[in-house]
Amino acid sequence: MCISICVLLYTPIYSNVSTSFQPCPLIFFNQGKKRAVNKKHLWMVGVSVFLVALLSLLVFWRVKADKGQQLAEQLSQSLQSEELPLQSVRVADQSPLTLEITLEYSTQDSPERKAEILRDRHAVQWHCAQLNRENYQLGSYIVLIQNPSGQQLSWEQNFLYPGDAEDSPEQYSLNLSEANDYLREAFLAGSAQVERFELIEEQKDGVPVHTLTIQLVEPDLETLNRELPMTQIERLIMEVNEQKLFPVDICWLEIMGPKGETWVDYLYDYSLSAMNWWIADGVSTEWFPHPAPLPNQEQTATPAPSRLYPLGTAQPTAVNPYP
Repeated sequence: MCISICVLLYTPIYSNVSTSFQPCPLIFFNQGKKRAVNKKHLWMVGVSVFLVALLSLLVFWRVKADKGQQLAEQLSQSLQSEELPLQSVRVADQSPLTLEITLEYSTQDSPERKAEILRDRHAVQWHCAQLNRENYQLGSYIVLIQNPSGQQLSWEQNFLYPGDAEDSPEQYSLNLSEANDYLREAFLAGSAQVERFELIEEQKDGVPVHTLTIQLVEPDLETLNRELPMTQIERLIMEVNEQKLFPVDICWLEIMGPKGETWVDYLYDYSLSAMNWWIADGVSTEWFPHPAPLPNQEQTATPAPSRLYPLGTAQPTAVNPYP
């Protein structure tokens, strides 16, 4: 029976008029069935590729989400160690990764409050930059300032960029004590009384940070505006670093009046190339570039975003970091 079927499939059919080959209908049936199998196979392969790609994408976003949450928790711990009035640290955006830091201050305005905000904002900036020291991973950070009732007073966003690879540790010619003496002699206090001049080393996130703290008392605003001791800071700190005398990272300069009132609160961070200040009314503005940014407002700050921010709330009230 099997032999006869095979012969039937491949034997030509002859007629009385002419000889021609007429394929058996079973051949067309088998070919159609083969095409259907191929289409089904291709469809299954396509579905499999799509599912694998989708699964890979979900895993990728899950890993990014976990990494962002880990960085948020790490930053929160670092800021808490600085005793900042921290309310929360959360992931605002995944790509590029953006962390949102909420700080709480009273609404009562004072020079002391402005000084506290200046120092706290610098602490946030320093720790966010520190997250990127080993591996660039944080794209930007947002600082929200609110009052104890939860009302948003101000916000700002600053972007971070990949830094240059760190070279081998530098060799400096002065030790801590010698550098302190050198800076004290190089700094010209003028008519001001020097209340404090101290270079200290402290640990932040396991990193040694050298901070120069200067406190001056000026006899009057006229003398302060004539001498402007804050104009020396950037040049002096750059000099000791670039000449490899000693690695001074930060300089805090506070200038007060004869009654203890704060007239100038100035910060220069050599490691971040950042200069921030707050000045009281009546202090000359001729010593910093014009048109000047908002007090303590970095050039990387952006205007209000087009979307509602924070998510689900009203538009931010201002970008002024001193609400």
